[in-house]
Amino acid sequence: MSSTVESSTPSKVDVLVIGAGPAGLTCALGLAKAGVNVRIVDHSPTKVQSGHADGVMPRTIEVLQSHGLADALLKDANQVYTISNYNYEADVGIKCAGRVTMINEPTARYPFAATQNQGVMEGILGDALLKEGAVIERPVRPTAIDLSTDENELKDPDAYPIKVRVKKLNEEEAAEELVHAKYVVGADGAHSWVRRALNVPMEGEQTAHVWAAIDFTPTPDSNFPDWRNIATVNAKDVGIMLIPREGGKIRLYVELGSEDGLVNAESGRLDSAQFSPDRLLEIAKKAFAPFVLKTTPENVEWWTVYVIGQRVASTFSVKDRVFIAGDACHTHSPKGGQGMNVSINDAHNLAWKLAYTIRGWAELIAFDKWFAEGFSAKARAKLIAEGNNVDLPGPLEAFRAFSSVTTGIRIRYAPSIITATAPDKTDENGPYTLTVGKRLPPQVVLRVADRRPVNVQDLCLSNGRFKLFVFTGDVLSADDIQSLNKLTTDLDALLSELPKGLLEVFSIIKAKDDAITYMDVPQTLRPHWTSIHFDGHASGPVYDAYGINREGALVVFRPDGYVGTITPLGEVELVRQYFRQFLK
Repeated sequence: MSSTVESSTPSKVDVLVIGAGPAGLTCALGLAKAGVNVRIVDHSPTKVQSGHADGVMPRTIEVLQSHGLADALLKDANQVYTISNYNYEADVGIKCAGRVTMINEPTARYPFAATQNQGVMEGILGDALLKEGAVIERPVRPTAIDLSTDENELKDPDAYPIKVRVKKLNEEEAAEELVHAKYVVGADGAHSWVRRALNVPMEGEQTAHVWAAIDFTPTPDSNFPDWRNIATVNAKDVGIMLIPREGGKIRLYVELGSEDGLVNAESGRLDSAQFSPDRLLEIAKKAFAPFVLKTTPENVEWWTVYVIGQRVASTFSVKDRVFIAGDACHTHSPKGGQGMNVSINDAHNLAWKLAYTIRGWAELIAFDKWFAEGFSAKARAKLIAEGNNVDLPGPLEAFRAFSSVTTGIRIRYAPSIITATAPDKTDENGPYTLTVGKRLPPQVVLRVADRRPVNVQDLCLSNGRFKLFVFTGDVLSADDIQSLNKLTTDLDALLSELPKGLLEVFSIIKAKDDAITYMDVPQTLRPHWTSIHFDGHASGPVYDAYGINREGALVVFRPDGYVGTITPLGEVELVRQYFRQFLK
């Protein structure tokens, strides 16, 4: 029998991350890269081995690329380009009703969804975190948390107002450590200990639909033609969604019906004794007729049963010191491919602006609820039978209508002190146009020094720094270059006022690639030989794509790759005012 002893020396840390899933790891990685003293603990002895989240959307791949990790994910992941839809016909069975392209966003750098085991994602992020000197502490469980009520202490940036007791679970005599933290991030899943310990309620409702998920490798005699595409199957009495997986595997989401009779009366939880892989496969066998889709017991990798719920935490921060992220603050249907993707993007955003509250979940939850109902055959039949006039989309229409949300490509942050609208020269109508609050769309430019094509997104690395893109306008002669001298004088003054290393400068010149060398441009506009680029002769005019005219512009990108502000080229003072709104 193990016992608990008190650790004699309390420890201090800037940020304690509780939970080493995709959200916690992304947050910890961003913090570590920004030079923050961070610890991350998780109660599980190992990362996820199978199942769980598996779909990675285009914007999330871009976020991974900002950390240099996209290739590691895509090396073995499956890439999905197409969605098919099958409907039931009497005396025939299911029949293909059409196929559409999955990703409809013209600015998607990765025009596909990648499917891969969540454990692989956790391994990639964990390895990157280790390179930054941070180790995932396992298995470690928090046992108590105390948040100071002293307002002066809470407002003191140097204070450690949070005390968390953590306990190692794999030692016979477990020492309980007292951790003093400036901030805590609870990324510990849908049953979040952090959320419950601080009495943060979940709001919303659970639908009446019970679904199951099962991962397996089909047998060679299976003949469903769209098994390598996402397929929605509206069978006679059941709805199924097929997801092609890495290594020739597939996942089926199977509609099991309402909760009635499926919930254990004593525990209030789904009665697992009523479910098995064999039962799920039998339901699928009937649904896919006349096609054959089957497997053998040894080829079933993982399965689970769950109730679709759309719930969101009443708040995402407590006293601006404890934050919750990922599934700890929102739960919703996994069929939109949003769970892990939203969690990673939330954490990517939170890592650089820890004191800001996460916003915008109401729209996502509303979307997800509509999306889930669009897939439920029984819910749709009920609406029709009752004469309900609600216009619910079919599966294909739902995917296409909400492509901007599911892909993450067109997410836009609302105006705030870090997303500030300034007088600009852009037109927001074009798909590639730079827009305050939106991400930097991909475009290829030529690096001046070696004429190497470079994607502009790869200039915005996740290193905790702001980026200033100087679109110099036409630079065709020595006189044009001379005209940049006043600009560089003003920029030098701005850089001297900001904390060292906070702002990186990149220049994009509108000129023929044989007109100048990088040495001809003032030093401020080329702090490094890799910092200056030509308007992209490799893939088309960048200025036109971004809606920037020949007069040029200054564009500030936040550390998460979103446009913070845009000003005319000579208006360095507007950039200064932007930073003064939130920098001490």
